[in-house]
This record gives sequence, structure tokens and C-alpha cells, in this order.
Amino acid sequence: MSVIQFLVLVALFCSSNANDEALVVKIGAIFFDTEMKLAEAFDVAVEEVNAVNPILRLEPIKHYMTIDDSIVLQDLSCELIGNGVAAIFGPSSKTNSDIVEVLCNMTGIPHLQFDWHPQQSFRERLNHQMTVNVAPMELMLSNAFSDILGSKPFDWKSFTIAYEKSTHLNRLQHIFAWKQLHKTGIKMQEFQRGDDYRILWKRINNAREKFVLLDCPSDILVDVVNASIDFNMTGSFNNLFLTNLDTHVSGIDRFYSREFTVTVAAVRLRTYIPPPVHDEIDVFDNEVDTRFDSLGTQLVYDAVVLFYNALLDMSQRSGFYMPQFSCGHGFWQPGPHVVQKMKELTPKQIKPPFKTQRLKINANGQREDFNLEVYNPLIDRVTHIWNKDFQLVDIEKIKENSSQAVKQRRLENKEDFSQKAVRFTVATRVGKPYFSWRDEPEGVHYEGNERFEGYAVDLIYKLAEECKFDFDFEPVRDNKYGSYDAATDEWDGIIRQLIDNNAQIGICDLTITQARRSVVDFTVPFMQLGISILSYKEPPPKADIYGFLNPYGVEVWLYVMIAMMITSMAMILAGRMDHGSWEPPTENANHELVRHNIWNMHNTMWLVLGSILTQGCDLLPRGLPMRLLTAFWWIFALLISQTYIAKLAAFITSSKLSGNIASLHDLIDQNKVQFGTIRGGATSVYFSESNDTENRMAWNKMLSFKPDAFTKNNEEGVDRVKLSRGAYAFLMETTNLQYYVQRNCELTQIGESFGEKHYGIAVPLNANFRSNLSVGILKLSEQGVLYNLRNKWFNSNESTCVEDSTIDDGQFDMDSVGGLFVVLVVGLFIAFIIGIAEFLWHVHRIAVKEMIPTKLALKAEINFLLRFWLTRKPLHTYRQSRDSTSTGYSSLQQLSSASNEKKRKKTKKRAE
Repeated sequence: MSVIQFLVLVALFCSSNANDEALVVKIGAIFFDTEMKLAEAFDVAVEEVNAVNPILRLEPIKHYMTIDDSIVLQDLSCELIGNGVAAIFGPSSKTNSDIVEVLCNMTGIPHLQFDWHPQQSFRERLNHQMTVNVAPMELMLSNAFSDILGSKPFDWKSFTIAYEKSTHLNRLQHIFAWKQLHKTGIKMQEFQRGDDYRILWKRINNAREKFVLLDCPSDILVDVVNASIDFNMTGSFNNLFLTNLDTHVSGIDRFYSREFTVTVAAVRLRTYIPPPVHDEIDVFDNEVDTRFDSLGTQLVYDAVVLFYNALLDMSQRSGFYMPQFSCGHGFWQPGPHVVQKMKELTPKQIKPPFKTQRLKINANGQREDFNLEVYNPLIDRVTHIWNKDFQLVDIEKIKENSSQAVKQRRLENKEDFSQKAVRFTVATRVGKPYFSWRDEPEGVHYEGNERFEGYAVDLIYKLAEECKFDFDFEPVRDNKYGSYDAATDEWDGIIRQLIDNNAQIGICDLTITQARRSVVDFTVPFMQLGISILSYKEPPPKADIYGFLNPYGVEVWLYVMIAMMITSMAMILAGRMDHGSWEPPTENANHELVRHNIWNMHNTMWLVLGSILTQGCDLLPRGLPMRLLTAFWWIFALLISQTYIAKLAAFITSSKLSGNIASLHDLIDQNKVQFGTIRGGATSVYFSESNDTENRMAWNKMLSFKPDAFTKNNEEGVDRVKLSRGAYAFLMETTNLQYYVQRNCELTQIGESFGEKHYGIAVPLNANFRSNLSVGILKLSEQGVLYNLRNKWFNSNESTCVEDSTIDDGQFDMDSVGGLFVVLVVGLFIAFIIGIAEFLWHVHRIAVKEMIPTKLALKAEINFLLRFWLTRKPLHTYRQSRDSTSTGYSSLQQLSSASNEKKRKKTKKRAE
């Protein structure tokens, strides 16, 4: 059986080390269902440590409890162990059972706690050897409270301890040993959650107590303190010391007012701020990550980080394997080594850093070292810091003795190396075409500065050659230019790196502004530009050859034609009824007097059509009814034709307009297209701080847009313009706009640029190398280097857009008026068809009337038709007689002979 176990262990060891680059280790956590914020902090911590080193990843398994039940807790713990977890985090001190510690001690699984648990005896510690607690020892907290209250700044002689029933009085044991429980020493007042807290303060007020140590949970702290107002416990002679380490998140600062003048002091663990994010003196800054605002979340994070670093070290050693056994049926041999490693690690060896300072685990798995802040929670001002080695130290004294001040005193007697060759750190941000990561071809790997490309990269290389310096590019983490946050009184992006001296040069499309010049210096500008509007280029509408019909709909055209037919028939009827519309009598072939009427369908349709086309007609009515009818038709025709012409002109004008937005003024005056710029960028500052009415209106509209009109960077703004397809416009610098327009056929620039701006290289204030860089930029400009760089990165021939070479000069092409020619051709075709039909009908009538063959009549008519120079036609083109020629054109020959005779006579007269 032992051989089988050995083979299983060897297999597990080989499988766990087969892929060192992707070792996944399961970890378990047990939370109560009311501790969701701790669970979220646990997830964030796991996510951050997984980003530290790709060879090790933690896979969390979380379980939740609703009530404190030792049996449920045992089942959850065994389930986690059966799932192969390498550590168990929790549960919190809400449970009264130590079953998790016992099970982990039996199986060799590390157990990590993150809050206070009852102090253990020596025998209990034997069963809890696999447990590590990152929360400060209550014994050390007790010692800290005793030192603070007994120090000279406090010097409390007599005071009352008001404590909530569920709190641990172990953290106050040194105070009990320091002062006796007596009316001239320490007095105790107990209260319970949900009580009427006014009773507590009434008892304290009756004892005329002015010094109160309040120990209660942070979630009821505000209610307890608020009850003291009714008993005049908030005067300037009252003192309140709050022991809860989460006082800063209780909301007690709501009492900040001129009426609440009690001297309030609270304590909390000092959060860790790793260099070089801040200078040494900034270690006393009170800013805390909002995700880890409470102590519980910070300690959960620290526990995960501590275990990860220990496991990372142990996993790379030989003999390491993953736990794989059920609860109570095995022991994980690497587990005690992981726990021992956690006890050996120091804060300087930890990545990422702890959230709390000076976390060090002793041999018993307890934390006895930490920095404790003493602060005023009403104004969040730190006054002292306590440490077990230095006790209570004034914050101002710490600032005077900071490592930065000591370093400055040491440098006074040292040689100045500032004039010698240096290597600058160049802070920049990723954004084409100024700075971007270079694409690596297959089989090629770039290192150092070769990894980057862009206008700024080439410019720094040229400046380095001109000014003789070395450099390293360092993109900022937040990828921001540098804007000021009035709420935090901090800068971000490139400007922040220069302020903190983490970089000596800042370059990108960084605009020189007055706000930035107040905290950093700038060289002379290397580029001048303005602000322009980037918009979506609407595709030109397709030409409609029948666009001339658009002023009226199909229904209107049908009604007009029907009106023409009805009016024509009405004219025929009125003309026959009107006696004045008949012609004078004439004699017909039978010698009878008859009267003719010209108002037939042909004539009335001609009159109606000529009227509506505003061409007139030679047929005019004479009778009163016909004139009235014709007059009203003329009115109708006039309105229809003139309305059509007006609508057609409007259609032509609107089709020629490329858009109704041509400037910033047009953009402000409309509500269809939203517009915005980069949030916190120089362009947004230009609008927000401008005194110009139009710029202020533009800024107010940008603030009012929903969804938010601002973007994180230029790329996001360009993508938003393309996706909106005309519903969004982006305000950006002209150089960047030209770069994107050349590479995106669907984008275009609207209007002229405005708001002159300059790009410059940022350096720390009073940097002695600024003038050297400025001279280098001027030299590069004189040599044409800046011009060539601009052409290289902004005017390259990478555009694949097909430019329309035609110039819109207001003239129409065939695509626009082709429909008119179609109508003309169709009309000509119909007219010729009708003409041919009438011609054939006329030939048929001649053949019938003169009783000749149809072909012969047709031939005679066609011959006359082709002789287009003849303008007079005889009555009979064909006369059958014996004297006729074979062609049958006797009449035509006679006509031709008479014509020739006339010509001879005219010639003879001219000769005489």
C-alpha cells in the first residue's frame, strides 16, 4: 500500500510541475452571507495577485454561511479540502467554533484569518499550528491604547470605558492593568446594540465624566455618538477616544460643525503606500482605496497576498505537489512549509504590496507589528503614529526626520553629478500616430525603446542625437495626458509622473496650458495646431433621372391628367351648347349652308395642354361660357405649373447641399448631432475655461448630452463617430484629425480650425535641461526635420479612399437631367408612331378613293415625302392616264416642268 501511495505522490508531483507557466492552485474561502464586501475584496485580491506572475494562478472557491453552525462549517471545510484547495480563508470571528483550524491542522492545509479571534492558550495553539492571522494581535492593540492614553499629548487620568456587549475586552487589558476600576480611575459602562443610547450618556453625564473611551462596532457608532448631543457631551471640554479601527468609514464626520467641539481621537491601521508612487513624506497621506476602505477588506487582501507570495516561492521548489485527498484521509506535506514561509516573508519581499504597513507574522502565526494612526475623524487629520518600537510619535516630527530630509542633508556635502551624462525617463501615453507599440513580424522580438514607434519616438531620437542624452520610454499606466482633480488636489497621467520625479521628460500630443505650466515647465512648441470638427461623411445620394417628377406624388399626377381629360370634355360640351362658339355658315359640296364647330377633342386637349405648360394656344373661345370655363382652367393650370416649378427648385437646391453643419456655430444651433471631446484633455479645458459665448454654449451642451459625450481618448472618439453614422461629431486637434481622415474614408473635417494650440515637451519645474531641449527643437525646425517628421506620420500615402475629382460648381450632369431626355425621346417616338399610322391611313384612303393599288399609292406618297425641297403638294399625287409614265407621276412631272419653265424665264430676264 505504501508503494502505491508513493507512486500517486510522484504522479501528482510530475503533473503539478509539468507546466510551470500555468500552475493553477485552488484556494477556499468561507464567508457569512452578510459579508459580501469581504467576498468582493477577496475576489479583487485574487485577481491582482494572479497578474503578478504568470507561472502561478489562484482559483478561488467560495462558500457562504447563513448561521453559525459548527456542523455546517465542518461540512463546508471538508468539501473545500476534498476539492483540492491549498488554503482556506475564514470564517470571520462571527463563528464560535474552531473546527476549521482543527481540520486544517489535521490535513496540513494552511488556514488564514483576517480578524480578531479569542486569545489562545498554549494547548490550543498546538491544534492551530496551520493557522495564520493577519489581523493585529489584541494584546498589541491593548498595549497601543495604553501608550496613547498615557502619553503626554493625551495624559488621561480618569475616564469612562463605554463598550458594546459583543466587543472583545481583550484589546483593553493593558488599560485595566494601568488604571484601577475606581471612581477616580476607570469606570465601566456597558450597553447593547438596539438599546436607547441616551440612557448610556445620561449615566455618563450624571457621573460628570469628560473623558470617554468608546468601544463599539462602526455601524452603530454614529447613532451612539448622536445620542450624546442631548446631554451636552459635545462641548470643548469633552474628550472622546474611539477604539474601532473602522471609525473612518462609520460616517462620523457628519458631526463636523461649530456646535460639535468635542476633542475626538480615533485609531486605524496605517495603509501601505509603496515607493516610488509617492515620496517618503507622502507616506502620511490619508487617501485609501475605496475598494478597501474598511479594515476587514484590507486584511482579506493582505491575507491573499501573503499566501500567494509564500506559495509562489514554495511552488518552485522540488517536492511541491497539489493536495488531493478527502477530509481526514491525508496530509499535505508542503502545507507546513508554506505556513513557515509566510512567517519568514517581510513587507519588502511582497508583490503586490500589502494594504497595511509592517505586516510580519511571528512564530505563533500572529501579527504583532503594525503602524497605528491617531487621527481626528471629523476632519480626517493624522496627528500621531504609534509603533511598538517607537511608541507614539508626532506626525510633524516624522516629517522632519523622513528619509527624504535625511537624504537631502547627506547630499549637501556630496559632489554634484547633474552636469554629467544622464539617462532620462520619458513619460508618454499610447496613441497613434505619436506613440504606439510596434508590430513584431514573425520570428522578431523587440526590446527596450525598439518596441515603440511614432512621431514622438522619432522626435526624441532626433533630440537625443542633437542634445547628447540617453533615454528610456515609460508609458503611463492610466494612459492620460495629465489633468487636475480638484476633489483630490492631485494630477494624473504624464504630468503626475513629472511632478513625482518619476520621469524627466513628458511627450505626446500634450497641449501647453496655463494649468499645466503651473506645475511643470514646457519647451518651445514643436507643433502648432487648432481644433477642428470630425464628422461622418455621408455618402452622396444616387442620381435619380426621374427626379423632376418628385415635386408631385403619383396620386397628384394622376389627378392632374384626369382633370385635363374632364376639362377637355367639358369644353367640348360647352362649345356645342354655346351659340357664339359656332363658325359662320358656309356652303358645302351639296350647296347647303352649314356651320362648323372647332371645339373637338383635338383642339380642346391642345388648349388644355398648352395652358398647363404656359405656352398658350391659337384657339380662343368667343362665347361667355367657354371663356369662363377657360379662365378657371387657366387659373388652375397657372397654380399647378408654378407650384411645380417652385417645388422643383427646392428639390434641386436641397440635393446640392452637402450638409447643414459647416462650423461650430452650426453645430451648436442644432439638436440632431451630439458632439464631445476627450474628458480632461486640453480641448475640453479650452471650452470649459473659455469666456467666449459660443465656446461656453458648446461646453454646456456637451455637459448636458445623454449618453455622455466625452471619451477617454481619440481612438474612442473616432470609433464613436464612425458607429454613429452622422449622429455624433468629435472635437479634436487638427493634426490628429487629418491623420484619421486620411485613413478612414467615411470621415471628414467640418469647417475651418479654431482655437490655436501648441504641443510642447513637458519637464519638471525649474529643470536645467529645458533650455537645452528648446534649442534642440529650434535646430530641428530650422533643418526641416520637424517638417519631414510631420509628413512621415500625418501625410503618408496610406489612404485607400477614392477621391471624387469632380468639382461641385452648381452644374447638373446627365445623371441629374437624364429623365428629361427620356421624356423627349419617348415623346418623339410616340409622335412618329402616330404620324406613321396616320400616313398609312392617308395612303389607304387615296388608294380607295382613286381606285388604284395600295402599293402604287404608297410609292407615290413616299417619293413625294422624300423630296423635302418641294413645299407645295398637288391635290392628286397620282393621276391615272394613258399619257402617264410608268412611274405614274404625271402630276409631279407637270409640276416639275412648270417649275423649270419659271426658272428659265428668270434666267432670261437677268441676261437681258
